[in-house]
Amino acid sequence: MKPHYSQTLYRAFWFKAGVVLARFLGVKGARCASRVLAEMYRLTHPQTQTAVRENLTLLCGPELREQSVRRTFRNFGATLADYFQLGARDKPHALALIESRRGFEHIQGALADGKGALLVTVHTGLFELGGVLMEEFRLPLVVLSLPEPSAALNRWRAAYRQQWGAETLEVGTDQFSFVDISRQLAHGKCVAMLMDRPHGNGDVVFADFPHGRVPFSTGPVWLSLLTGAPLVAVNILATESGNYALEALPPLRWQWRGPDRAATVREYTLELASRFREPLCNHPDQWYQFIPLSRLYSSASA
Repeated sequence: MKPHYSQTLYRAFWFKAGVVLARFLGVKGARCASRVLAEMYRLTHPQTQTAVRENLTLLCGPELREQSVRRTFRNFGATLADYFQLGARDKPHALALIESRRGFEHIQGALADGKGALLVTVHTGLFELGGVLMEEFRLPLVVLSLPEPSAALNRWRAAYRQQWGAETLEVGTDQFSFVDISRQLAHGKCVAMLMDRPHGNGDVVFADFPHGRVPFSTGPVWLSLLTGAPLVAVNILATESGNYALEALPPLRWQWRGPDRAATVREYTLELASRFREPLCNHPDQWYQFIPLSRLYSSASA
């Protein structure tokens, strides 16, 4: 299967270069340049543009306008510029990108259980910005990450997050990953993960959206049920000003229901996914899904 990232651009060299350019151009200049580059990428990668169009149709249906597809690429360009700004600026400049923050008392309340907390989000806005805010609230954070294409990029992204005190935990599909995550939760840490880019066949549940079914990973729910850690859905979206609004929702505390564990996981995954329905449907051009989700439909029915 073709990877979801650009094999030419997704390298440590270009990430380092992005930070240098962000420092040189400033916030407005970097956003402008990145929007132009994103538009060029869209025009030269028709397959990616088709994938974005297919995915947005799940949210917008036949009313989807081509302008929304173009805007998704431009918005991602601006978000990527801000991502590099976090690596180029000090903490006060990084915090200046946060326009509003709500619900972080829910994370503190979840940690009071003494079992850690699972912070779950989707590919919207600048989700890495949550690490900066977690440090401000003095909340310990571990970010789950699949292995990057190269060891150099693994090191770069781990060092990038470490600037804000966030650890990076690389995970795979074996049982040792579960042991590592459980250990972090047992130490009372917050473990952050994404749930809208599932991997494999058995870990997918399809949630009903206005114009289609969107796949979500069951991983967060499995982890919560097996460890007892509360789940907190977190939404991060760009605002009209160009900065970001962060919101943590009340924690979810679940227990097994009956002997059919798969049914329990499915039910809770759908409930967790529903917490992202409104943000995704109201801001479809901030959903940065550049792989065709139809692949997951095919693999699930195979």
